[in-house]
Amino acid sequence: MIDLTTKEKIIYEALCLFSTRGYGSVSVRDISRAVGIKESSLYNHFANKQDIFDTIVAVCQLRALESYKAINMQDTLTGDFKPYEGISIEQLLLVTTSIFKFYVEDDYMSKFRQMLMIEQFNTPAIGDMYRQLFIDAAIEHQTNLFKYLMNQGWIRVADPSAVALDFYGPVFLLMNKYHSYDSEVAMWLMKHIQNFVSKNTI
Repeated sequence: MIDLTTKEKIIYEALCLFSTRGYGSVSVRDISRAVGIKESSLYNHFANKQDIFDTIVAVCQLRALESYKAINMQDTLTGDFKPYEGISIEQLLLVTTSIFKFYVEDDYMSKFRQMLMIEQFNTPAIGDMYRQLFIDAAIEHQTNLFKYLMNQGWIRVADPSAVALDFYGPVFLLMNKYHSYDSEVAMWLMKHIQNFVSKNTI
């Protein structure tokens, strides 16, 4: 890993601890020990543990935006779905694979997902965040995407929310089953994309 500032080390070590022990089971003292600094020194960078958590969320959201920029899909996050018009099976697979790999292999994002999954049953607000970020927001975004593609005549007209669930459900399942991208995941994603496109082609 590249050299990090003390603040960046606090963020990373806190994320590592939260993703293995859960947010509620980790103290500021635990984080400062992991970083190798005094607890009092940590407060020079963050007000409290909640402040660290909020910063982790902001950092991971920024990384997610950068991942979309890397595949030229950042505009779709604000409702501009033109990049998807006329997309081929190969292109759809490439986009899906890129996003899948980011969420399971990016060091920060994989730990972030694990942190939310671990703590979702202990802290209601974190459970709400997990469902909003990784389920509700994804379904809403894809519902709007498929509604747009239907209106443009690119895919068969149907209930866009049902189509979104049909597309995202298997991807979400694979994301929670596998913790890296390998040939088996590639096979399942290809089968899913081919099946989905065949069902929704006009």
